[in-house]
Amino acid sequence: MVSAIPFAGMTAILALEGWLLLSAIGFTKSWLKFFLSLPISTIPNTIVILALTIVNLPLAPAYIISLHLIIGLILTIFILLKRPNQYACKSTCKLVNLQTSQLAGRHSIAILACSLILLITLTYSFTHSVLLPTFHYDSAMNWNMRSKVSFIEKKLVLSDHHKLIAKPHYPFLYHALQITTQQGQNEWNDRYANLIHFLMSLSSITALFLMIKKLKGVLHAITAVTVITTTPLFAMHLGGSYADVPLALFALLSLACFFIFKDTAEFKWIILSAVFVSAGVWTKSEGLPFALLPWFLIVALLWKNHPGLRSKINFGALTAIILSGIWPLTAFIYGLSLSPHGTKDTAISLQNGAIPEAMKVIFSGGSFGPALPIAIAMSLIIMIKTRRILYFIWGFLALFGIIFVYTFTSNATYLLNGQSFDRQMILPFSILILSLACSFNTEKTKNP
Repeated sequence: MVSAIPFAGMTAILALEGWLLLSAIGFTKSWLKFFLSLPISTIPNTIVILALTIVNLPLAPAYIISLHLIIGLILTIFILLKRPNQYACKSTCKLVNLQTSQLAGRHSIAILACSLILLITLTYSFTHSVLLPTFHYDSAMNWNMRSKVSFIEKKLVLSDHHKLIAKPHYPFLYHALQITTQQGQNEWNDRYANLIHFLMSLSSITALFLMIKKLKGVLHAITAVTVITTTPLFAMHLGGSYADVPLALFALLSLACFFIFKDTAEFKWIILSAVFVSAGVWTKSEGLPFALLPWFLIVALLWKNHPGLRSKINFGALTAIILSGIWPLTAFIYGLSLSPHGTKDTAISLQNGAIPEAMKVIFSGGSFGPALPIAIAMSLIIMIKTRRILYFIWGFLALFGIIFVYTFTSNATYLLNGQSFDRQMILPFSILILSLACSFNTEKTKNP
């Protein structure tokens, strides 16, 4: 028998834990804090599943809930003991608010149009996540299947081979979230497995909107979120059952937090940026080379150019190293490959026909429509014209890195047969759109 009560209860526990974690790093009550609570809770939840796996305890409600309660208790004690304003903004902060009321009035039609388009897209996503059966082939072989097998066996599938699962060696944040929210059920429910990721995506998208609004105003925020979310391939995968959208959303949240830290110098934002980029590492193998490494590069450049921020940046970098490094260490201990297809991914040579096919997908393929080539062209123009290289490094590194992998390794097979290259482009495309939105100048006024 399947009930909504256990699912709602476990989701509430995760959201409350995320709220406490945000409180611990200095967030006060706000809508942004509310919507960030579920996405940020995925990291401690993943650590809980890993801990139970390492000590060989079953993935059962008593153990999972107990560990989450312990984490919640520790966070609560820390919050109570923390000195007031420990992480408050110092005199060097440049926190700004935008005068958005006039802007919203002048562009109300555009804002309304974007809102309607977003509503339609999210309705589609909810329908395919919850009301319809899982329809993605790869989920039946890997994503939801791995979570289902782990739930039934009460043991995380973490090996280099499994007869029912295509890639049982992948990072498992995606699976850990599904496993935890299924606790208390007598049987696996695929709709709840998709629903939790829909809720996380919805929370992440809303939080992203609020952060861009904080930086650039309502029009920039809703335009960027609409372009990202309603792009054909992104919109289709919002229906659930793949990890490409969660990976992109974690990267977007991390970069948005980085931009806010760059403008405000508030400690909490670099910590939050580090946590979210680490979540990307735990989501897909691509998170390590195409999220974490570019993140370290932009952080290093900020460290070099802003000596006054170095102590805070150092702490953020250490946080990312610790949280992200646990996954490669775990993979090493269990003898797992960090790449999707093992040693074949390390053999480098130009693959026949791969470059023309990649260019065809990017510039004339239908998965992104004209949005991807336009985003690339605009990013290049603005980067050259304004010299705001820091804004675009992550997007272009991810873009060229993915193109390299699919043209100079055996992964070209998945490009030529149309299996996965398009999905990989979701990450750099989304990052470039966010970078474009945050690179435009707007009128700013300081906080009163």
